[in-house]
Amino acid sequence: LDRSVGQLSIYSLRTMAASIVAVTNTALEVLPPEVRAIAHAFMYATRIRLVDGLVKAVLYSNKTWSQEGESIIKLTWEHGSQLAAFACMYKAANRLVGAVTGGTTGGGHQVHAAVAGFLGGWMVWGRYSKFNETLNLYLYGRVLYALAQTAQARGYLPKSETLPAGSGYRWWSAIVWMIVMYQFERGQKKHPIQSSLYSSMDYLYHKSDGVGFQAWGAKLGRGAEIMPLAVIAVVLAKLRQ
Repeated sequence: LDRSVGQLSIYSLRTMAASIVAVTNTALEVLPPEVRAIAHAFMYATRIRLVDGLVKAVLYSNKTWSQEGESIIKLTWEHGSQLAAFACMYKAANRLVGAVTGGTTGGGHQVHAAVAGFLGGWMVWGRYSKFNETLNLYLYGRVLYALAQTAQARGYLPKSETLPAGSGYRWWSAIVWMIVMYQFERGQKKHPIQSSLYSSMDYLYHKSDGVGFQAWGAKLGRGAEIMPLAVIAVVLAKLRQ
């Protein structure tokens, strides 16, 4: 009986999922690309932020479940609304710039993308918030890495024998870590870096000079007491592979 109930539940969930997919497909088919981009943005943000927030709430948070739930909803909404605003604006601006310039193709569409990206970056991501700052810094690093690869591919940087031709990964990595460690050791007041990054680096490189729970556990939040056992479990599991 229990097995039959379980199979029925699985069947019901699969049927419901199939119905959701069918309704979503029908709804999105009649919408213009700019509006579909909004839907994509909210689905993507919810998939990323909701799961990430729940995991962090269980492992690290010291807030109540009610407070954590409000925080997760707030972050998910901010992520989704920002992505949706930019995606819609980018597609609309790209279309507009293409129409104004005669709808050129080939290399021209890359210029349209750059102009549309500038407008969206200014109007959406240019509004300061911790989320916007984090995403901008993430993209900044990706851009620098891509530029390093391009510079090496064009011969501006020497190629590494240990990496595929055209990869500027070692140069990018070395320069990034050289600068960030210099900034970190100079201190927040002289070289302010993102507070969460500084806090993580402080835990790794300065707090490790001390001993006791305040040194190794205070930063880890809820569940910190069992982290040593969790690390041992991970190491043993890896050794058994």
